Amino acid sequence: MTMRSPVDMKTLGALLLEWCVVLATIVATVRLAHWALWLPAIFVIATRQHALLMLYHDAVHGLLARDLRLNDLLINFFVGVPHLLPVETYRPLHLLHHRKLGTAEDPERILLYARQHWQYQPLTANALLRQLAGDLFLVNGLRTLAALSKNRGMPMPQRATLLPAAVWALAIGVVITRWPAALVPAAVLWFVPLLTMTNLLQKLRSFAEHSGGPGVTPGWNEWTYSWSPGLLGRLTIWPYNINRHLEHHREPTVPWHALPSLSIESQPALSGNSLPGLLYRKKRELL
Repeated sequence: MTMRSPVDMKTLGALLLEWCVVLATIVATVRLAHWALWLPAIFVIATRQHALLMLYHDAVHGLLARDLRLNDLLINFFVGVPHLLPVETYRPLHLLHHRKLGTAEDPERILLYARQHWQYQPLTANALLRQLAGDLFLVNGLRTLAALSKNRGMPMPQRATLLPAAVWALAIGVVITRWPAALVPAAVLWFVPLLTMTNLLQKLRSFAEHSGGPGVTPGWNEWTYSWSPGLLGRLTIWPYNINRHLEHHREPTVPWHALPSLSIESQPALSGNSLPGLLYRKKRELL
C-alpha cells in the first residue's frame, strides 16, 4: 500500500492522542495527590504505553513516514526514546523475526523467551504464574537483555535518536526548573508501568500472536493468529489492530488502520476469551 502523504496522519494523530491521555493522567494524579489514584493511573498509563508501542511497530516497518529518516526521527521522539527502545536498535531483530518466524533462528525464540518457561505451548498453573511474575517484575526483561548481549551484543543508538533525546532532555529540564516537585512522581508514573505492567501486556500479546504453531490450535496451520477481542481486549492486549497479526505477517507493508481490509473470511479470528486456553492446561492434559 502506497502512502499518499509524507506522513501517515492517522498514525501521527493516534500518537498525539495517546500522549494526551498519558499526560492528562500524570497531571491529574500528581495534582490531586491521593494515594487511591496511583494504581488506576499506573494501569491506564501502562495500557497507553503498550498502545504507543503498537504504533511504534508500524514505524519499525517504515510505515509512519515515506522518508525513513523522518520516520525514525518521529517515532523515536514519540516512542523510542521515552520507552528506552530506539527504533534503529529494534528493527533488525523484528525484521529477522518476520523472515524466521517459528524457526530455531527466530529472535523471539532465542531472545524474547530466553531462560523462560514459555515455549509456544500451554503451561501448567505453576509454570504460567512463574512466567507472568517474571514478566511483571522485570526478571524476564533482564534475561532478554542478557541473551541479547551474549548473542548479538547490545545495539547502539544512531543519529535518529540524538535529536529526540535532546528534546526530551530539554523538556525534563523545563519541568525541573518550573515544577521541581512534580518531577519524581511524574517519573515514577512513567517508569513503574513501563518496566512492569507494560512489559506484561507486551508478553501476553506476544504469546497470543504466535502460540502453538501449525496443527497445535484446531483449525490453524500457521505460526500466527488473528483475534476478535472485545473492547477490554482492544484497550489492553490488542490495540490498533495488532489482533490482525496473521494479516500483518502476510502483508507487513500495510499500516495498522488498513489491516481489517485484509481479513480472510475462510480463516475466522479467535475469540479473545480463548486466550487462557492457549496459555494454560492442567498438568494431566499436557501428558
